[in-house]
Amino acid sequence: MEPYVDDEVLIQIIKTQHSILHLLNHTLNDTVTHQRSLPKQEQNKDLIHLAEQTRRVIARKPKLKAAYNKLKDDPRFAFDGYLE
Repeated sequence: MEPYVDDEVLIQIIKTQHSILHLLNHTLNDTVTHQRSLPKQEQNKDLIHLAEQTRRVIARKPKLKAAYNKLKDDPRFAFDGYLE
């Protein structure tokens, strides 16, 4: 029985997903860091809350973290584990 999707296609999907999540995680982190560096009266509390909550949902999933950590030793993947 042949697989429905070529392994290379799945590898590319995983790499792309990881890159997108990595970029989003860092962008959200930079947003929070920048907002917190502003004087209190200039901080956008709603934006800080949204960015922090989104990071929790996207970047801190135990099952996703475990899956990426399993792949980090596979030479076909060019990323270091989970979303740091």
